[in-house]
Amino acid sequence: MKLHSWQYKAKKILEEAKAFSSENLKNVIGKLEKVEAKQWDILCRAHITEARWFYGGQIPTFDEYIKNAWISIGSLGGLVLVCFVEADSIVHQFPNCPKDSQLFCRSSLITRLNNDLGTSKAEMERKDIPKAVQSYTIEKGVSEEKARNHVKELISNSWKKINEEILDSRFSRVIVNLSKNMARTAQCIYQHGDGVGTSTGVTKDCIVSSILRPIPI
Repeated sequence: MKLHSWQYKAKKILEEAKAFSSENLKNVIGKLEKVEAKQWDILCRAHITEARWFYGGQIPTFDEYIKNAWISIGSLGGLVLVCFVEADSIVHQFPNCPKDSQLFCRSSLITRLNNDLGTSKAEMERKDIPKAVQSYTIEKGVSEEKARNHVKELISNSWKKINEEILDSRFSRVIVNLSKNMARTAQCIYQHGDGVGTSTGVTKDCIVSSILRPIPI
């Protein structure tokens, strides 16, 4: 009788837990869909802007390019996925984070600028729109070297802003770490050239060394 009673209680607790989890999951997914749809809308608008520049033969100013480029890199949409890690605690925070904090903007900007430094040469050969380096070179009438140094300075300043946000952040540690690590990853991938499109040189060697080559003991 005692065993039967225990089994009944355990079964009831399990059913209640499943029902609670299912309902919570539906709520989280519903909130995520709204946030993700908004981010897709923002991303598509940024890509449309770049398409207009391309087909209209327009060369954006450096500020115009930066204002659009930190969005068109697509980082904001990727950050939505972190909501699956801590459910409601992040779902409630995420919609306000981009407008209340420089964290997402700066990490996305670092990702974009490192991407431009590593890939813009090949993209210009494909007749793509001017990137950060080219926009600054054309607008200011300076050498490519000076333009690249200016972009590197922006990256350095953005890291300072991110560090300030990390010390005084109102947001979940998961959001903070994801934003920070996204910028770190971009800098690692593109610091020696195009670590994605061509995957040659130092970047490829680092990946092969980390994954395939045995660590001497």
